[in-house]
Amino acid sequence: MDPALTAAAIGVGGTVIVGVAGFWASVRNTNKTAALTLRAVELTEQGQVTDRYTKAIDQLGSGKLDVRIGGIYALERIARDSPRDHPTVMEVLAAFIRDHSREPWPPPAADQPGTDPPQRKTRADVQAAITVIGRRDDSQQAPFRINLAGVDLTRADLARLNLRRSVLTGADLAGAHLSHTNLSHTFLDHANLRSANLTSANIGGSSLADADLTGADLSGADIGDTMLTGANLTVTQLNGAMLKDANLTGANLALTQLTGAELTGANWPLVANVPEGWQRDTDSGRLKRANTDADGTATVRPPGMSGDSVSCVIRLARGWL
Repeated sequence: MDPALTAAAIGVGGTVIVGVAGFWASVRNTNKTAALTLRAVELTEQGQVTDRYTKAIDQLGSGKLDVRIGGIYALERIARDSPRDHPTVMEVLAAFIRDHSREPWPPPAADQPGTDPPQRKTRADVQAAITVIGRRDDSQQAPFRINLAGVDLTRADLARLNLRRSVLTGADLAGAHLSHTNLSHTFLDHANLRSANLTSANIGGSSLADADLTGADLSGADIGDTMLTGANLTVTQLNGAMLKDANLTGANLALTQLTGAELTGANWPLVANVPEGWQRDTDSGRLKRANTDADGTATVRPPGMSGDSVSCVIRLARGWL
């Protein structure tokens, strides 16, 4: 090959190599610059979130009710804007409720001694905090539970809130409005739910052992697979409620209304009368619809033949078939 052409080719190749190397160096520098810029933006945003969080916490400690409520809603915005801070914000709000829910409200009037105290209700800032918790994105909360053990939410408006997987052990929810509220997989052991409105609430998979539900309205509620051992259900409305596979061992069911309730598989108290239309399964002891086999198959009972006789005939017939 002509030496001049060879030299030219080498020169071009070298130029191309240098150009490619320069290009990739530029790309690396650009990526590094972009990464540094993104990191700077993240730090700036996190700094802003920290400033907002600090200010909101200061507001929670204010002596003015409206300022405290403002701090609660500021924390809600932080939880929405910063998923990493969501669990912390929810725990702060839960701690606020635990610390302040049992303070008397309205406060007693010092200038009117001897007068009857006004009917207790939930304080406005505590109501705001539980409302924020109840509309949280609980997918960001797992695996943590909202700890509201022992809180006093007497007559609080909790309707349609999401309190799923909360801890409300020993809570006072007397007279609370819990219609359509999600309380599934929640601990409500020893809770006071006297006269509470729980119509159409979802309580499935929860534990209400030894809870007081006297006079509560649970019409249409889903209470399936729920632990109600030792619960007081005196004068409670369970019309149309779903109680499938619920455990009511030792529960007080005096004057309880159960019209249209679904009781399949319920573990019924031995001392309580079995509701009309239901019977105990001889094998499991759990309830099943009257005149059905353990598998739910309807039993046709000829006139004058007892249930045991019918069951015996059907078993024999199945054996012959």
